[in-house]
Amino acid sequence: MEELNLRAPAKLNLHLEVLRKRDDGFHDISSLFTLIDLCDSLNFKKNKHDIELVESTPIKNNIVYEAANLLKETYSIKQGVRIELIKSIPDQMGLGGGSSDAASTLIGLIKFWNLSLTDHELIDIALKLGSDVPFFVYGKTAWAEGRGEILTEYSYKDRYFLLLFPEIKISTKFAFEEAEMNLSTKVTIENFKTNKARNSFEVWARKAYPEIDEAFINLESIGFPRLSGTGSTIFVEFDNLRDAKLAQSKYPNLVLTKSLERSPLMQIIE
Repeated sequence: MEELNLRAPAKLNLHLEVLRKRDDGFHDISSLFTLIDLCDSLNFKKNKHDIELVESTPIKNNIVYEAANLLKETYSIKQGVRIELIKSIPDQMGLGGGSSDAASTLIGLIKFWNLSLTDHELIDIALKLGSDVPFFVYGKTAWAEGRGEILTEYSYKDRYFLLLFPEIKISTKFAFEEAEMNLSTKVTIENFKTNKARNSFEVWARKAYPEIDEAFINLESIGFPRLSGTGSTIFVEFDNLRDAKLAQSKYPNLVLTKSLERSPLMQIIE
């Protein structure tokens, strides 16, 4: 194969609960992930031996390079690759852009280098890169448990979202270190269906960042604002496009997105 082009979609957490800190230093969670049509683009081209990453927006310690090297070293690949990454998903805003890029790199290079991995091997290598990466490999709306690698398909329905991107960037590592969370409750799939969704980082984010709190208060005029991931993206969900556009007319700075039933990666996986 000479060239391959992929799109890496962002995610929203319709629910995110941190349950406990594990012995390995990570956390157990329960979360409902959905994909949206805000995507980065990755282009893979043949390279003799080395891995070369060309970025539209340079990112320190880019996980795409890490993912490519991990796959190359794990399976003793002698071929190289030139990867061009064009970013559209804001970084460090709870949308999983880096994790999605990593998943797309794994899936893309498995195809590009003609590798054969079992589902278990793929999830295992994905988890080494980050807790959200297995979801992006899974590629469908899913309820996540464990670190995020225990995934159960969740019934999909069309949704529209208005997104607000505050200027604040919040790293996942920093949020887990700083946020004070109630670790004693657990929302199940059944509870979520009765509108008991929550985000363990919301109270902390609103207290720590007045700009986020102010945004929540303002957006209550058009719906029920929620935090995605560890933030800072705030979103409001709508059942139809008409209502979403009407709300957007009141806040033109909001970005309109739609849920995706399946990741663009699924055409490569299946």
